[in-house]
Amino acid sequence: MTARQAPTHRPTTEDAHTASAGAVSRRPVPGRAVPHRPGRRSLAAAAALLVLALLAACSGSAAPEPTSAGVTWTSGANGNYPPDVNAWGTFTGRKPGLAIVFTERRNWASMVSADWPASAFTKDRFPGAVSIAQPLFPPDGNEATCASGAYDANWRTFGQTLTRYGRADAYIRLGWEFNGGYMYWHVRDPEAWKACFRRTVTALRSTAPAVKIDWNMNAHNDKLPGSGRDVWDAYPGDQYVDVVSIDSYDHYPASVSETSWNRQCHQRSGLCTVIQFAREHGKKFAVPEWGLVRSAGGGGDNPYYIGKMYETFVANAKNLAYEAYYNNAEPDNVRSSLYKPDLNPKSSKRYLTLFGSD
Repeated sequence: MTARQAPTHRPTTEDAHTASAGAVSRRPVPGRAVPHRPGRRSLAAAAALLVLALLAACSGSAAPEPTSAGVTWTSGANGNYPPDVNAWGTFTGRKPGLAIVFTERRNWASMVSADWPASAFTKDRFPGAVSIAQPLFPPDGNEATCASGAYDANWRTFGQTLTRYGRADAYIRLGWEFNGGYMYWHVRDPEAWKACFRRTVTALRSTAPAVKIDWNMNAHNDKLPGSGRDVWDAYPGDQYVDVVSIDSYDHYPASVSETSWNRQCHQRSGLCTVIQFAREHGKKFAVPEWGLVRSAGGGGDNPYYIGKMYETFVANAKNLAYEAYYNNAEPDNVRSSLYKPDLNPKSSKRYLTLFGSD
């Protein structure tokens, strides 16, 4: 799939007032009003849903369409600035618990010492958590040089930048979607890449000890590009990972039935496999990006997928670090948008029923 790119330039103050919660840096298109949401559900209904979800999620058994027991975990949204992320809260009727952001990746300075995005998400401006997507090196770098320790000082600088803006406890998605050939930092030599990852984590933790390292793959890419090795061959070891995560969009294949959901969820690079691996290794899991896909290979406006994601989160809420719907309306991207604009009205309604406030 196409990568969800960070802005090609640092957003300006004006961008902060015009950027959509549904795009990385584009002006929103006016959307529909937020629909009415159901009233408060009983504790009995919540308990019944949990039983059904635990029996059906990540299994081959069919289950009724889920009804909502609310959101009891950290749920967030993407955006350049707090107003972008908070717009999602206007849609759902609850405050976003986390912001998904991306550094600029032109060079080392833009990646590790620039004030944005950390300065935009200080805790007085956005009290929720922050998850920052960060490559292991800029476009002119490589994993072998990284593995040698040549980049360590840059990562110590990044830890200092996070600390300066009160975000030393952020989730950092180092080398996110490393199994996608569309990312310039994708794994070429698994051993060199893992050595690079370990050195980066060690250097970063030396100046930001509370940082949470998020090892993140892309769903439905079971083999590492280039080498063709298994995606899990890039796991750097438990001591270098705090959260095991996956970006799980509704495409290649789309989930349109229980059969197709279970097939993709249990792939080597499937959500169910990630959940199981995280549990076995004493880690929490996360889904930093998930959403519909209206482009090639996607399921389009697919409320079934929304329901299955919710069911899976409910069933595994105790072990879920966070999740965030990636709301995007850009023509050359996934076009997952549920709000401003509502490109997927059936799924938007389903999302509000399940994830909206009581």
